[in-house]
Amino acid sequence: MIDAFSPYVAWRYLLTRRINLLAVGGVMFAVWAILLVDSVFTGFVSQIRSDVRASACDLMVTELPHDASYEALRAAIEADADVVATAPRLRHHGMLQQVRVRAGSARNQGSSQVDFDHTANGFALLIGIDPAREEAIGGLRQWLVRGPEELAQRYPGDFWPSPALDETDAGRKGRLAMPDADEWRARRRAGLAHEPDVANQRGAWPGVLLGWQRIRRLGWFARSEPFDVVCASFTGGDGDAVLHTHSARVGFAGVFATGSRAADEGMALLPIETLRTMLGHDAADPGSVDVVTDVAVRLRPGLGAAAVAAAGARLRDRVNAALPPGSPSCLVADWEQQNVTFLSAVAHEQGMMQFVLFVVMLVAAFVIYATLHMMVVQKVKDIGILAAIGGSPRSVGAVFLLGGLAVALFGTALGLGVGVLSAANLNAANEWMYANFQLELFPRRLFDLREVPCRLEPSWAATVAVGAIALAVVVAAVPARKAARMNPVLCLAHE
Repeated sequence: MIDAFSPYVAWRYLLTRRINLLAVGGVMFAVWAILLVDSVFTGFVSQIRSDVRASACDLMVTELPHDASYEALRAAIEADADVVATAPRLRHHGMLQQVRVRAGSARNQGSSQVDFDHTANGFALLIGIDPAREEAIGGLRQWLVRGPEELAQRYPGDFWPSPALDETDAGRKGRLAMPDADEWRARRRAGLAHEPDVANQRGAWPGVLLGWQRIRRLGWFARSEPFDVVCASFTGGDGDAVLHTHSARVGFAGVFATGSRAADEGMALLPIETLRTMLGHDAADPGSVDVVTDVAVRLRPGLGAAAVAAAGARLRDRVNAALPPGSPSCLVADWEQQNVTFLSAVAHEQGMMQFVLFVVMLVAAFVIYATLHMMVVQKVKDIGILAAIGGSPRSVGAVFLLGGLAVALFGTALGLGVGVLSAANLNAANEWMYANFQLELFPRRLFDLREVPCRLEPSWAATVAVGAIALAVVVAAVPARKAARMNPVLCLAHE
């Protein structure tokens, strides 16, 4: 049992030694830093996962043979009871070249300088889509609404929403065609052949949709602004492979924003039939194949992770059975597996961040240990007096153990309060610093964020508080044990 004098003496020691404020401040700073940094990082991770999820379909059937037919696969996939809709996609790398180069848009570059900005040099991941089927998957229309909004939040200008999906004619909608009058004006601006009267112009260009990140770097384009799409393919075997180049004229049909920076920077969406024609599979050719590299799948809403995994396994078996004999097995990936490299990197960074914050807490614990150890050294004679008047070793040790506990409690309470206030007012503080000093704690433009994402989890705050107190008690037990084991006679004789 601890004697009644232990809490009183511990309190007196804490009040009369100002160095204890250093220990309280160390715990407060550690708790504050852990809460604030982790809440910002948790906000980033949550937003990243949310954006990646919004840009990915429920399941993606991929790693298909080069001559895989969508219609053959569609029947097999849509026969599953959990499948709501499918959409074909055709991936191919290519380049986009603006036909009418703007004055001042060219950049001088030294011979030893290499431009790695793929949005500036025109490289793009061409994604051929069927607009009607892609819309049924659920994301395309929202992407076209979000694209102009993302630009308008950051830059002044007239950012028009794409009308490509509002076209009533199925053929024109499938080509992402813009209004005939827009193409007539674009031809006239670019100095291309056009009808003398706008009423006689009939649109011939398929449309291309560009990500807002690419638009942000290259500048906003007028409706139906002409681009040349260039790509290449190989025919023949390893020894006699022949390179073929393909090109097509397209018109700018709008801007999209998926929420995934990689997709918004690198992808360009164009009609799948346009890309098929470029690669030698024109729909008018009797021997052509409606080739696809991927099939996007939308599942019934409300399915759990286990049900999604089961559906993926069933679809893999169905697709493999529908492929030509001898074809390699396809891959059916959910939204996390479609972005496994990126999400794994984010998870690794979060783990490293939490390790660094744990080291900060260890430093605060060392401060408590050093403070209490100095107190024991300086209070040797006091320890002898307490033992001489009847204090038990347990009670003497409790003086310093309670001192460490009090430091931990005060520091943790202050750290929790300051951490919660900082997280709640982080964006307000960021705005104030930028308005008055042109400084930002977190440069949102660098990360393309409207505001700093901050998400403080109550469970994490409780874990940090309990951990800080427990760690402080553990380190305080070392000097407390030393004080409890001191010889009273030697302590009284200490000079």
